[in-house]
Amino acid sequence: MMPYIGIERRCMMRLILLLLVTIFLRQTIIAQAPAFQTRYYTTENGLPSNGIKGIEWDETTGFLWFGTEAGVVRFNGIDFKTFNKENTPFIGSERIAFVIRNNKGSIYATDLMGNVLKVDKNKLVFDRTTPLKDGVVEPALYGLIVSNEFLNYKIRYPGTESYPVFFAQILVLSDTSMLVFGQQQVRLVSMTNPRPAPLDFGGKTIKTGFRMGDTVFVVSEDDRIFRADVTSKTLKTVQIHGDEGSREFNSKGARFFWENGYKNPIVINKNIAWRLISKGNDVIAEEICNIVPENVLIRYVQYSEEKKILFIGTDSRGLIVISRNRVETIKKKQSDKNAKNSFYSQIELPENIVLTNEGDIMGRQEKPQPTRPVNGRLSHNIYTTEDSLLWFSREIASGNYHCLYCYSYKTHQTVGYPKIETGDNFGLISLAGKVYVTTEKGLGFLQHDSLYYLTTTAPEKRISAIVFDMIESSPGILSYASCNGLINYNISTGSTDTLLSLPGYCIRSLWKYGDYLFIGTYGKGYYVYSKGKLKPMPLDKNNFLLYTHCFVPDNYGGCWISTNRGLFRASLTDMIHAYENDAANVYYHYIGRNDGMEITEMNGGCTPCALQMKNETISFPTMDGLVWVQPKLFIPALPDGDIFIDEILADNKKINPDSLAARKFPSRTQEIVLRLGFSGWSNKENLYLEYQLNDTVNWKPINIDNDAALHLYNLGSGDYKLRIRKLNGFGKNNYSYQELDFGIHTPWYRETWFFVLIAISVIGAAMLYFRIRTTQYLIRQRKLEQQVFEKTKELQQKNAILEKNDTIKTRLISIISHDIITPLKFLTVAGKNLLQKKELMSDALQQETISEITNTSQELQLLSTNILNWIKYQNENRRLAKETFNVREMVDQVLSILRSLARQKNLLVENEVDTSLQVYQFYEPLKILVYNLLTNAIHFTEKGSIVITASKSNGDITISVKDDGIGMTAEQIQSLLADQVVITSVNVDNKKGHGLGYLIIKDLVKTMGASLDIESKKEAGTTVKVKMPASKNGTS
Repeated sequence: MMPYIGIERRCMMRLILLLLVTIFLRQTIIAQAPAFQTRYYTTENGLPSNGIKGIEWDETTGFLWFGTEAGVVRFNGIDFKTFNKENTPFIGSERIAFVIRNNKGSIYATDLMGNVLKVDKNKLVFDRTTPLKDGVVEPALYGLIVSNEFLNYKIRYPGTESYPVFFAQILVLSDTSMLVFGQQQVRLVSMTNPRPAPLDFGGKTIKTGFRMGDTVFVVSEDDRIFRADVTSKTLKTVQIHGDEGSREFNSKGARFFWENGYKNPIVINKNIAWRLISKGNDVIAEEICNIVPENVLIRYVQYSEEKKILFIGTDSRGLIVISRNRVETIKKKQSDKNAKNSFYSQIELPENIVLTNEGDIMGRQEKPQPTRPVNGRLSHNIYTTEDSLLWFSREIASGNYHCLYCYSYKTHQTVGYPKIETGDNFGLISLAGKVYVTTEKGLGFLQHDSLYYLTTTAPEKRISAIVFDMIESSPGILSYASCNGLINYNISTGSTDTLLSLPGYCIRSLWKYGDYLFIGTYGKGYYVYSKGKLKPMPLDKNNFLLYTHCFVPDNYGGCWISTNRGLFRASLTDMIHAYENDAANVYYHYIGRNDGMEITEMNGGCTPCALQMKNETISFPTMDGLVWVQPKLFIPALPDGDIFIDEILADNKKINPDSLAARKFPSRTQEIVLRLGFSGWSNKENLYLEYQLNDTVNWKPINIDNDAALHLYNLGSGDYKLRIRKLNGFGKNNYSYQELDFGIHTPWYRETWFFVLIAISVIGAAMLYFRIRTTQYLIRQRKLEQQVFEKTKELQQKNAILEKNDTIKTRLISIISHDIITPLKFLTVAGKNLLQKKELMSDALQQETISEITNTSQELQLLSTNILNWIKYQNENRRLAKETFNVREMVDQVLSILRSLARQKNLLVENEVDTSLQVYQFYEPLKILVYNLLTNAIHFTEKGSIVITASKSNGDITISVKDDGIGMTAEQIQSLLADQVVITSVNVDNKKGHGLGYLIIKDLVKTMGASLDIESKKEAGTTVKVKMPASKNGTS
């Protein structure tokens, strides 16, 4: 496209001067980093011992096995696992004799105690023990390198070898035979030839040999190589040619390494290692590396053809691992301290040379100065349109601002557009004959020497309107990335639309792949937009992709993504699948320092963010030089291989993983640790380990930064299914899985039987409680019933007593009204007559009247006394106390009252109670009782005597009152002793009495706990006996 306006003459002169100076100052600057990396492993970074005693590489599992003087070591590229006496009980000695592979591919190790250990995938297992011979390992053990059958044969028939087999090289021919190189001789040892003699190859002195396929090669003492026919003992000279790109092969002074399992022998000469390959009749030497250390004694060599890694076991310098870099670092050879080493945009020049935005020309090797399209510093954004035009911006000669420039590859002329002000970053695209340009000020198209703006940015938003990239996202739609978001402009309608806005974050790269628009941001990862759907994409496990610089496709289905922390390669198929299916993971293969990058901070925010060269090399700018990668030759170190469980710890107690399926952990297990084994020859960033625990949907990551271990804390009781998976690289569902079933014992207090027991206990307790409560209620009911019964009985008794008392009281009233009032009336009338009619009355009549008055008064006295005594002892609240007293003295007190009454009737009253008789009883009640007995006896006796006696027997005392009175019939006695006593005025033979005395007597007998007995006959007197307790031990 031809510009319409040129640059002012003054500006042009300054620019030409600047370009001339730059041409002289700038040269092709090349400093290619080494193509290999060497890593040394010693006791300072993981090895248990620096002396290597045999080394074997297992391509199937990705483990390197080697012996040391401190045990057998397994190396997975990240961590060393040492098998020693502490963790492997069948190791007798940690000093390992050798590590070998037999003809069937099995790897064995032997310690100095004769224990043979076999490698079983990720672990060692015990194979056998052979007895020591003269205190050292049985020499026949070298037969293990052939086969177990050969070993058994050599142990059974040891032979008489006179050569030191442990220091010889062994070349296995079959399961039953081998060649032994040693002492400049070759011997064929087989099960049919137990005592071999040296083989004669035409007088040639043979120092070593190797095998490729079924062909045996030997090396003579003068370093010549021959094909050997063991049967005919003939040799044929072999010429070895270096492959294309390798240095010339030189066998002079070279060391040849071959062991069982080698597909191709390894040859080391000084610092160069080759791999010999048989192609028909030719042998090709393929160079492995050129940085083999020359200052170490190499004992053993292994090579991984798949991973392109060389392993070197040294005599005392530990393990050396050499791998090829997968990327190249291109740096300045000599740098001016004032010059920048970080680069952004690039332009490809002929001869695979790159011109950077700083004006530096860089490549793999120094070449003649190429023709520069542009001299001097360029902008961060550079665009090439289909009409062979190169667009860029740079500061104008006056230095006030940047403007747009255009270089034509056809005319080799540069034209400036000083009216179009840009910054280091801008967007540009050519569509339908128009050049559209986006700057901080807005979007427009080139019209003559100016920019015709279609949209403009407000001045206050221009500071965040930096444009990093612009593409045609769909026909007629311009999309440009800026810190204000991803803006779409419709050319036909002139409308704008913000597809994605991330306040505080810039959108810096756009890439269209079919129907999918990839959007890279600085700080928010990357997005994919297709058919109206915008989705954030899964990130890498370290979130390095939060700062996605750009997307660069290759011709092999890959997409390269640069970030602030390294470079990634992903499968485009995987990325699209993740978008369409909302997958949670995408395998992003990380490339970093272990792959040849000297600095992992890559640059973005420029166009092109990475340069795709014509030879398919992709050149990425970094903060210190360029990183080149060749997709066609790129062989990633994928994290493939199986995953193993090395060790299980339950609260620091080791559990055998093989027996775990049949056992459960204790119920109080707080921590379960599963140490994992896997091949880790890839970067740690590429190892994605996840697990599920009783979950079939969600996967949780396993952190492998410190150690490859899964920690499970405080699991509840029950059965568990643990699934562990490792992402093996590109592809859908490309995982290795490991499953483990285990359980946690249910605590006894959560066992079913315990709940049943608790339920039974609760039910039993409830039943017991119910029964107890029922029993209590029944007892209480019975008590209440008893109490009610007793109260009822008591009430009945009291009611009976009340009725009885009421009857008695009624009768008493009758007695009082008749037997007391009537005598009192008589006394009144008799007294008045004596006073008023004394003169009219004769002396006899007066004497009779006085006698009647006396008798009536005595009867009233006795009646009143009985009534008062009865009333007195009817009070239940009256408190009585027993006491000890003399019975005779008590009777004498009663007789002192009644003797006068007895004398009036001329009765003899005798007290025959023993003077020493003591009784413990109620004194007052007994006195009244005796009083009433004597009163009744006097009352019903007209002549004769009354005798009072007392006797004591078995703690009881019996008081008897015997009279010579009128006596009683049996019916009368029964009536007196009955509970219901009818008090009458005439009781016995019309003899005046009230029955009140016997009522008092019975009440007092009850009070004292005594018994009453009456013996009487009509006209024969009466004997009344009262028997009562007389001592403190008696009951009352």
